[in-house]
Amino acid sequence: MGQVVLIASVRYPERCSGCGSELECVGVQALVGESLEWDISYHCSGCGDALYECGPGGSSVPDDLRRRLLAEHGEARLVLSDPRASSVPVMKVLRAELGGDPARTKRTLQQIRAGLFAGTMPETTLLAHRLRAAGVEAEVECPKQPDEAPAGQLAADLGVRTARRT
Repeated sequence: MGQVVLIASVRYPERCSGCGSELECVGVQALVGESLEWDISYHCSGCGDALYECGPGGSSVPDDLRRRLLAEHGEARLVLSDPRASSVPVMKVLRAELGGDPARTKRTLQQIRAGLFAGTMPETTLLAHRLRAAGVEAEVECPKQPDEAPAGQLAADLGVRTARRT
């Protein structure tokens, strides 16, 4: 059996810094197994300028790409299946994954319990995986699922998809 891959992508226009032509950028954030990855790419048909930038493993996604993914796909919310789940294992996972001091970790836990903690689908899915591995049942809710594509639009066009890597 291969690794599960969850991909969120977005296409957006930019101006080429070389010639000023409009070009299309593609940004991706992916959960590959237990690792978050991201990349941004473009190619200018006007002057041939090209860019491919990526971040492996634990590197954080650029703010601009993250904002675009959230605008395109909506916020995915991390939900504890049992709202009264013990705080200790949840806080251990949050501190290990998000860093910060105990007070910040406690505030994050309060946000999760209140239904206010959100991020991209790959980010929150990774946290849910980590929580389940620590014995805490957690799920991810996202307002835009691939199977909820508007009429006439293929679900795959929404840019969030799950695949298995062999």
